[in-house]
Amino acid sequence: MHDENTQRTEIERELIALLFHKNELIDNLQIKPKYFSNELTQKILEAMIRSYKENQVVNVICMCDYDKNFPIDEYIDIIENDMYYTNAWEKQFKLSQEMILKHYKEDVINNLNLKLQNKELNYDEFQKKIEIISQITITSTNDNRMKGIQDIDLTFEEKTYIKSGCNMLDKYTKGFALGELSVWSGSNASAKSTYLNQVALQSINQGYKVGIFSGELTDKNLMNWLLLSASGKKGLSHNDEKDYWYVNNFYKDRIVRWLNGNLFIYDNSFGNDAKEIIESVKNCIKKNGVKVVILDNLMSMNLAKYGDQKFDMQTKLITELSNMAKEFDIHIHFVCHPRKSTAFLRKVDISGSADLTNIADNVFIMHRVNEDFKRLSKETFKFKDNHPIYEYSNVIEICKNRGRGVQDVLCGLYFEIETKRLLNEKGEIIKYGWEYMDWIWKAKKRKN
Repeated sequence: MHDENTQRTEIERELIALLFHKNELIDNLQIKPKYFSNELTQKILEAMIRSYKENQVVNVICMCDYDKNFPIDEYIDIIENDMYYTNAWEKQFKLSQEMILKHYKEDVINNLNLKLQNKELNYDEFQKKIEIISQITITSTNDNRMKGIQDIDLTFEEKTYIKSGCNMLDKYTKGFALGELSVWSGSNASAKSTYLNQVALQSINQGYKVGIFSGELTDKNLMNWLLLSASGKKGLSHNDEKDYWYVNNFYKDRIVRWLNGNLFIYDNSFGNDAKEIIESVKNCIKKNGVKVVILDNLMSMNLAKYGDQKFDMQTKLITELSNMAKEFDIHIHFVCHPRKSTAFLRKVDISGSADLTNIADNVFIMHRVNEDFKRLSKETFKFKDNHPIYEYSNVIEICKNRGRGVQDVLCGLYFEIETKRLLNEKGEIIKYGWEYMDWIWKAKKRKN
């Protein structure tokens, strides 16, 4: 048994060495880290796959960043003492995977036999699991990429949507689906950040935890902005001397208690390195169960670790965000500023790589209804002077919605100066969960 375990470890080490020399083989890798018997080589393979998927290269610095306990000594020992042969790499690649899978299957089958003996499985369950494990095979590079219809899972899965709080937007898109990425753009003062703050509060109100990165506001300033929106007019006081609104301590305490454990804000005193921001967000998702992520904005992020070409860096970042949304089943809102334009803002005016909007599931543009908006929208959409959209103070344009195929739809909202809220109708009363906290606490107290 000792000799067999040693042999398994050597095979695993050989495969890692081969992937080190030929990173591109990771695209065709059919072995999962869990198939490895050795915990150290499992960690190394996981980090190698992640580094390659995110950077198109296996980079030891990135791997150490991903896992603070990355077994660097073991990794160096493998690549310095490997038995790699350049003239037989394809054969070795397939053979190593076959051997690793063979040992993994044996482990699984032995475990299933024990469960059957201990009556943790009945015989039918045992047979089904044996059949599943027997169907896992290693194919050559180009085999099994095309599926027969019978092999495709056609089970319909209803998406989970988080309501936006904008009735018109929810009518056309159903809200923000988990597993998707939304790109937001708009001119300065179009209320992008204002609205996304409200989206954060609406999400928390529906039971979803939120993580925010703001590249332009300190955590304190962002919180003060969120407090205004969460409070509503009844919790506000006005400083006449300096002419600004603020939330009374009585209401502030209740709002903070409601947000505590549900809202997480990136501490931008640590800088704006995009890789570190994304890594912190991922850790927060895993640790706290965050389901909504707001990244405001692309221009405030340092993309140096994504490469040295502007558009390539942006493409890698947006691809990583899209994959992250799917992997963790979350919704990501990503703000991207438009380039300067004298025309009515369109999707193509979003500054940067075309992949920013191509890869995103949804694209929204915020507009402020001012004289420029009226003039340019008349030229673009041929609106008349009495068009109902001009009654609003702000507009969300749905430029792309992959799920339902919606585009070129304008959703109007009214801006409330005191609370920085965007309302469906003037005077709308929005109630957030903090207003019910006292009632809930009292009910719990009576119950106990």
